[in-house]
Amino acid sequence: MHASLLDRARLFTAAVPGAIACLRTAAHVWGLNALSESEDGWPVELAVPHPVEVPGCAVHVTALPSADVTRHRSVRVTTPERTAFDCARRLPRPEGVAIVDQFLRRGVDHDRLLRRATGSRGLRETLAMADRGAASPRESWLRVILVEGGLPRPATQIRVDLPGGRLAYLDLGWPAFLLAVEYDGHEHHTSAADRRRDLGRRAALRAAGWRVIPVRRDVIPGRGADVVEQVANALIECGWQPTSGQVTRILGRLRAARRRRW
Repeated sequence: MHASLLDRARLFTAAVPGAIACLRTAAHVWGLNALSESEDGWPVELAVPHPVEVPGCAVHVTALPSADVTRHRSVRVTTPERTAFDCARRLPRPEGVAIVDQFLRRGVDHDRLLRRATGSRGLRETLAMADRGAASPRESWLRVILVEGGLPRPATQIRVDLPGGRLAYLDLGWPAFLLAVEYDGHEHHTSAADRRRDLGRRAALRAAGWRVIPVRRDVIPGRGADVVEQVANALIECGWQPTSGQVTRILGRLRAARRRRW
């Protein structure tokens, strides 16, 4: 039986002088959904002040100020703010934004993160994409894919009043065009009852004038270009009038994404 990532983080931060759990390991210690695969094989990511080899760990040599280090669940770990900043700085943008989104929902100050990002345009762009309204990491990924695809930034958790005093909250969308995009994850959309509820909810949204595009789990991220193209066409059909520059950017992003895919 494999030791949990939390247990291994406790062990290594206690055994390795100066070691601090960082990046996705730190996010996991803070209780976030931060790992892209099972924790069984996930290395403990450590920040250490001097080079050292630690089997089963991914070591990053860096000197952290004491204000960025704390103890949580018996692990020496980077603070939530520092963990969010490091993930935005060092991880691929969809992963970094997904982690920052979760930290924002837990109270990390977005403005403080932006003030840290001096001298790095790419980092500031990543942090600026964050949104505390994202309800799951895959929703964050979906938002990043749409924005990087050249589409206008969608709002999150859009409230829609339905007949009979009912409320619906849409994952992502553009209220001015009554268009929404929703991520259908396995955890909430697989049973017959889930599907019936989704059908009834979306029928009510259509009656209220909304168009909803569902995106399945298996589409993100591999078929992100297809999603961008579908949503761009839907936005235009709903009244969006992109500039020639926006059209050029979208087409360029689609071509680049499809070249990478193949």
